[in-house]
Amino acid sequence: MLNRSDYWQCAYVVPKGSFDNKKTAGIAAFREELAQLLQMEPDRAEELETWEQVKLLSVQVNRLETWWRSGLLCIGDAAHAMSPVGGVGVNLAVQDAVAAANLLADPLRRSVLADRHLQAVQRRRMWPTRATQRLQILIQDRVLLSALRKRSNVRAPLALRLISSIPVLRDIPGRIVGIGLRPEHANTVVVRSEATSPTRWERHLHTE
Repeated sequence: MLNRSDYWQCAYVVPKGSFDNKKTAGIAAFREELAQLLQMEPDRAEELETWEQVKLLSVQVNRLETWWRSGLLCIGDAAHAMSPVGGVGVNLAVQDAVAAANLLADPLRRSVLADRHLQAVQRRRMWPTRATQRLQILIQDRVLLSALRKRSNVRAPLALRLISSIPVLRDIPGRIVGIGLRPEHANTVVVRSEATSPTRWERHLHTE
């Protein structure tokens, strides 16, 4: 639930393909389900008057087999659709961009960019993308779908209980979400005229 000041944006998760059944049951039945879940006054669900106020986001987890063509490179969502699980889609997109900048800046500067440079970006980023998607699917199948199929409280899997109870393990999910399975660091390059003396800031960047 996100407070947008003048309205609340709420995520309501349903099994894939079941939204039409919700619509068939009617908006009143949907409001009743929401009223049981809302952590606010139940009558707030009455503000949902039509299905036009409900937007369906169909989750996809997939990726291109080849991210590049001559003169073209796909990164981020253009190369791989991520599940909302973990909220890591934008993180991987930024990591893709940093990797692309590191690998392509020099060939572009020297006007020698070739297909092999584009291939190198995909080779570097394919493994973390594939591994992250597998983790998302694992969480989706073992936790989210299990919770959706049961009406009673769902107990978290043993692995998640261990992670939440052991401080050393507790940092692992944050690290995966925050910096990814293969962290990317921008390689700083300073370009200046030979006739111009470097500033202290430029010297610092060049040293880094």
